[in-house]
Amino acid sequence: MEPNVTAAGNGGATVSATQHGAGGGREYTEEEVRQLVAALDEPFDPRDIKWRVTNMTSDRRRGQMMAYADPRAYTDRLNELFTVRGWTREYSVEAITNVERKFSNGSQIAGKVVVTCRLTIHGLGAHSGIGEEWADNENAGTAAEAQAFKRACSCFGLGRYLYDLEGGWVDLDDRKQPMRAPKLPDWAIPKRKQADGTASPTMGQHNGRTHDGATQPAEAAILRTNIKSLSGQVGYSLSRSVLIGVAKAEDAEKIASTLLPAVASKLEDTLRGVERLRRATAIVGQQRYSELCRELNFASDALDDIPDRSALRRLIEALEKEVGATASRQGIKGSAAPPTAKAVSEARSQLLTEAQRVARLKGMKVAEVVDRAAKGAFAYSRLHRVTAGDLPAIQAATAVLRRVL
Repeated sequence: MEPNVTAAGNGGATVSATQHGAGGGREYTEEEVRQLVAALDEPFDPRDIKWRVTNMTSDRRRGQMMAYADPRAYTDRLNELFTVRGWTREYSVEAITNVERKFSNGSQIAGKVVVTCRLTIHGLGAHSGIGEEWADNENAGTAAEAQAFKRACSCFGLGRYLYDLEGGWVDLDDRKQPMRAPKLPDWAIPKRKQADGTASPTMGQHNGRTHDGATQPAEAAILRTNIKSLSGQVGYSLSRSVLIGVAKAEDAEKIASTLLPAVASKLEDTLRGVERLRRATAIVGQQRYSELCRELNFASDALDDIPDRSALRRLIEALEKEVGATASRQGIKGSAAPPTAKAVSEARSQLLTEAQRVARLKGMKVAEVVDRAAKGAFAYSRLHRVTAGDLPAIQAATAVLRRVL
């Protein structure tokens, strides 16, 4: 079928950027581009963040949370940074039929609504994102449109951090809703605050900088030290790609002071990716990790040889796909041979044995060791109540502790 193409500017009309100032038709300096990218990267106001349950344990008592923001939070940020005349978006909509839809008890042929959003920010460029939804959803068009728009925004850095925001596991009530919303980590809270405590995304006043975009000397020294530490944790190639990509510098001492917050933020984001990589590797094993590195044509399986953030993301996605396959083989999510109570008991015993060893080694309490290794998937205080649904998380935590020497 022919795609149905519509255009929206944020008020119903598409305005030519070349006819207007204040975002439309202007050319940004390299420094202004870097400041705008940093402002786009800035997290949303916590009040704009919502949570939904994506996975549940087999007893449906605990759920894994995923954070998201309403599309209006994205349009608000774009309007505040570029004005309503400074950006446009175009949609193409297509219906696809004869798609196999799989269920736990079989599959059926269904249709999908696929939406492509092309987002143009005048003076910065254009990116596209694709969203899709099953056609039997009465709100399929709206859902696919929102997904496509958000994915296009993430190409500019807007909302990108939400992909790395792990809500962890929480207890669910009788309606399968979370009893409490996860607490946002400090890095997911805007650093830019006005005197009244509200976030302000205007240029030249974000990431703790002064009104002219400069970073105070004392803060700059702290940021440079932090950047050096983060660079060591993410490895040579990843840190170098971030420094060059954001600041066009290969050494922390050569980064312009106005770019220090953006570099530090990008390295923190990269470190979260490295931590995800390590957690997935702990489950699938070092051998499979090495095989995937070879399949991706990395020089070796060393962290220093992951060339850039794009390569890191591809490796994480491949590993986490393997994690899902591993869980399936172990009997999670409908396997014909689910783990027995004995298997759960043995896994719990192995975890406690390793936790006691690490506690003696590090001078910590066993409960603290278990909670840190579990990373929110379960808690030491309820270890006696874990079920077969918790088995992958217990095994992953045990694998983490076994690597502590």
